[in-house]
Amino acid sequence: MTLSYEVSDDTVAVAQTAVFSVVAFTEIDGTAGDDSLTGTECADLIDGRDGNDTIDGRGGSDILHGGAGNDFIRGGTGHDLIYAGRGNDIVYGGEGNDTIHGGEGDDQLFGEDGDDIIFGEAGNDIIVGGKGNDRLSGGAGNDVIQGGEGDDTLDGGEGDDALEGGTGDDRLDGGDGGDMLSGGDGNDTLYGGNGADILNGGAGDDEIDAGDGDNTIFTGDGNNSVRTGNGNNLVTGGAHGDIVQFGAGQDTARLGGGDDAAAGGGGKDRLFGEGGKDTLSGEAGDDLLDGGEGDDHLAGGSGKDRLTGGNGNDILDAGEGDDEAEGGTGDDIVFGGDGDDKVEGNAGNDRLFGEAGTDRIEGNDGNDVIDGGSGHDCLLGGAGDDVIQGGVGNDQVEGGSGADTLDGGAGADRVEAGAGNDVIIGALDAAADGYDGGSGCDTLDYSQATQCIDINLVEGKAVSVEIGEDGFSNIEAVLGGSGDDHFTIGTDAVTLSGGAGDDTFSFDVPYDEDDRDLIHQILDLEAGDRIRIKQYQIRTDDDDDDGHGNGSDDDAFDRTYGDDGDDAGRPFRFRIEKIGDDDRTFVDVFLEQTDEKDYSIEIQGSHRLYYYDHD
Repeated sequence: MTLSYEVSDDTVAVAQTAVFSVVAFTEIDGTAGDDSLTGTECADLIDGRDGNDTIDGRGGSDILHGGAGNDFIRGGTGHDLIYAGRGNDIVYGGEGNDTIHGGEGDDQLFGEDGDDIIFGEAGNDIIVGGKGNDRLSGGAGNDVIQGGEGDDTLDGGEGDDALEGGTGDDRLDGGDGGDMLSGGDGNDTLYGGNGADILNGGAGDDEIDAGDGDNTIFTGDGNNSVRTGNGNNLVTGGAHGDIVQFGAGQDTARLGGGDDAAAGGGGKDRLFGEGGKDTLSGEAGDDLLDGGEGDDHLAGGSGKDRLTGGNGNDILDAGEGDDEAEGGTGDDIVFGGDGDDKVEGNAGNDRLFGEAGTDRIEGNDGNDVIDGGSGHDCLLGGAGDDVIQGGVGNDQVEGGSGADTLDGGAGADRVEAGAGNDVIIGALDAAADGYDGGSGCDTLDYSQATQCIDINLVEGKAVSVEIGEDGFSNIEAVLGGSGDDHFTIGTDAVTLSGGAGDDTFSFDVPYDEDDRDLIHQILDLEAGDRIRIKQYQIRTDDDDDDGHGNGSDDDAFDRTYGDDGDDAGRPFRFRIEKIGDDDRTFVDVFLEQTDEKDYSIEIQGSHRLYYYDHD
C-alpha cells in the first residue's frame, strides 16, 4: 500500500510518499483440549488455548500462544513471538531472533539460533540461550539460565538461581537470593546481588561485584576485578593478577599466583597473597595479611593487625594500632606505625622502623638497620652486622652477635653490644645512658661531642654537660670529641682517640701481681695533647736492642734522661718502631728496674717526646 501526503506552512510545501507492507497472519485456534497445531511457511497467529498443546510455527515470523496447560512449542524459522502461558511448558525458538515468555509454571525455554530474548517469569525455569547474543531473564523462582554461545545478558531475578554465561563476553546478574554465577569463557561481568552467592569468573578478564551477603568467589583465569558489599566473603584467586576490594565484614582472600591486589575494608579480614608480587591492604579492623611468595607490599591500616611478608623482598607498613609485623625471608622493609608494635625482620638484610609507640624490634639473621623511633623501645639486632638507632625514649638496645653499630638516641638508654667488634655511639642527650660492650673489641664513640668530656676508664664513667653522666663497661676503645677531653686510663688495655681539642691522657699503673703485656694505643696524639703517667723512667735503646723494646743484658737503665749521677732513674722510656708500613711511637712503663716492661702506650705515627724536669 502506498500513501502520498503533503505538509505545508503556507509558504513552503513538502510532498512525502510512504510505502507500507501489510502482513496477513494465518490464524489458527486450538480448543480446550490437547491440540496439535502446525503453522504455515508464512506468518501465523496460533492460539493453543487450554490443554496440553503441541504447536509448531514452521516458517515465517509467528505469534504463538500456548495458553493454559503443559505445552510443547516450536517457533521454527523466522522471528517469532512466543507466549507459553500457564503450565510447565517446553519452548524451542528455532532460527531467528525470537522473543519467548514462559509465563507461570516451571518452563524449559530454548532460544537456539539467533539473538533471542527470553523471560522465564514465574516458576522454576530452565532457560538456554543457544547461539547468538541473547537476553535471558529468569524472573521469580529458582531458575537455571545458560547463555551458550555469544555475548549474552543473564538476569536471575528473584530466587536462588544458577547462571552460566558460556562462551563470549557475558553479563550475569543473580538478583536477590542465593545464586550461583559462572561466567565461562570470555571477559564477563558478574553481579551477585543480595544473598549468599557463589560466583566463578571462569576464563577471561572478568569483573565481579558480589553484592551484599556471605559470598564465595572464584576469580578463575585471567586478570579479574572483584568487589564485595557487606558480608563475610571468601575469594579464591587464579593464576593471574586479580584486584579485590572487600566491604564491611570478615573477609578472606587467597589470591593464588599472579601479581594481585586486595583491600580488606572494614572487619577482621584475612588476606593471603600466595604467589606473585602482591599488594595487600587491611584497612579498618584487626586484619591478618600474609604476602607469601614474591616481593609483596602489605599495609595493615587501622586496627590490631598481623603482617607476614613471607619469601621475597617485602615492604610492610603496619599502620595504626598495636600490630605484629614479620618480614620473613628476604631483604624486607618494615614500618611499625603508630601503636605498641612487635616487628621482626627474620632472615635477610632488613630495614625495620618502629615509629611511634613502645615497640619491640628483632632483626634476627642478616645485616639489619633498626630505628626504634619515638617511645620506650626494645631493639634486638640478632646475628649479623647491624645498625641500630634507638630514637627518642628510654630504649633497651642489644646488638647480638656481629660487628654492630649502636646508638641509643635521646633518652636514658641501656645499650648492650653483645658478641663481636661493635661501635657504640655516645648520645648527646644529657641523659644517663648505660653502655656494655660485651665480648669482642668494642668502641665507645663520642666523636660528635663538642664539649669537653671526662672519660674515666677506671670507674667506667663519662661525664659532660652535653652527654650527661654515662656508665660503661667492657669497652676496648674510646673516641673523644672536639672538646678538651680528659681520659683516665686504668689497668686494662685500651685504644684512644682524643679527637680535636687539647686532650689529656692520664695513665694508671697495673697491679704488682699483674704480669700481662699491657699495651695502650693513642691514635691521634697532636699538639696540645698531654700524657700523664704516675711513674716513669726515660732511657734510649742502643744498637743491641732486640727490636721489641728490650735492651741488652746490661742494666736496662744504664742510659736515662734525668739528673747526672741519678742511678735509680725513673721507670719510663720511649721508642719508635715500624709496624708494617706505619710508624708507631711506644712509651714503655716499668714498675721495677728490669728488662721486662709492665705496659706500653702505643701512639700512631712518629713523635719526638721531650722530658722536662720540674723539680
